[in-house]
Amino acid sequence: MKRINVVFDFDGSLATTFVGGLMFRGYTQPEQEAAARERFETNSTSLREYQEEVFDLVSQTPAEMSNRAANQASLRPFAADVCEAVWSSGGEVAVASAGLDFYISPVLAKANLKRVRVHSGRVVSPENDHAPFRYDYPSGDKNCNGDWVTCKCKVINNLKTSDSNSEVIFVGDGTNADECAATNAADKVFAGGRLLSYCQKNNIPVTEFKEDLKPVLTYVTSKSQENGVQ
Repeated sequence: MKRINVVFDFDGSLATTFVGGLMFRGYTQPEQEAAARERFETNSTSLREYQEEVFDLVSQTPAEMSNRAANQASLRPFAADVCEAVWSSGGEVAVASAGLDFYISPVLAKANLKRVRVHSGRVVSPENDHAPFRYDYPSGDKNCNGDWVTCKCKVINNLKTSDSNSEVIFVGDGTNADECAATNAADKVFAGGRLLSYCQKNNIPVTEFKEDLKPVLTYVTSKSQENGVQ
């Protein structure tokens, strides 16, 4: 029986908004944030470097930001249903994100989805410390094409290696790392935003998702029924 696994991008995909942006916008000096963003947009800094720059401008501690994430962020409708369907079929659900764990994990916990495996950057400073923070990147890969915090292809391929008779679905909405995962690793792609346009332009088979994850749930359920899972 083929096992079905799902790997989600977090910001704007599994989550309804850019949660990372919620954490730093309004909590930094606007001119400093704008300067950091300009350096990133002109390719003077990488995504990892840009993220460190803006979070090191934030006036709150990781604990305070974690609390705000839990209170302000939300997951797309049917997110929990997708996870339960995958787990019921014996598969795994993971988040592969360029973001940071201290704002991803609280949102999952609030939705009772602590079982989801999180692959992201980490702030390893004490939770009540102020910036500058110390960072760790356990899900990076020195062989990755970009400095994207997390190698999403690596996350997907590790799931394939753990079970050769498996299918890995990727759900994302943009960034170069999402494009790389859709092109080089995922068996099935669900996309919105920039990633959807990229897949359509490059003839990569893709299914669109919009406000909710019902298309993903429908697919996972149908595959589970094919496999004889009730």
